[in-house]
Amino acid sequence: MPAPAELARSFFDAYARGDREAAAALLADDLTAYVTNASGEADVVSGRDDYMARVPDLQSADGAIEVTQVLEIDEELVLSMVEIRAKREGRELHNFAAFLARVTGGRIADLWMVDAMPAFSDEFWS
Repeated sequence: MPAPAELARSFFDAYARGDREAAAALLADDLTAYVTNASGEADVVSGRDDYMARVPDLQSADGAIEVTQVLEIDEELVLSMVEIRAKREGRELHNFAAFLARVTGGRIADLWMVDAMPAFSDEFWS
């Protein structure tokens, strides 16, 4: 099984290239995700399919994501920092987000997200 850091990088790489199927395959079916909302709080999303329906399609917004740092905390936890850029409808997004993932059984089972500019991100994607 891949190490948590390798799995996290694979997840973000698949998402960045628009391969949502490959990204989803790295998530547990019963994933629990905490997704930052406009007010800076977190919405709880249960299940891989609901999570994938919640995250935006970067390709539809000429988007790119770059993993800037990955820190493996222990045999299950990995912290990733990403930089996100996107353009759509004459607007540009440049933001950063941190993701803490708990990996079990070779898949991401829990995922916590912190967005540097939650209100701006929400407005951009809505």
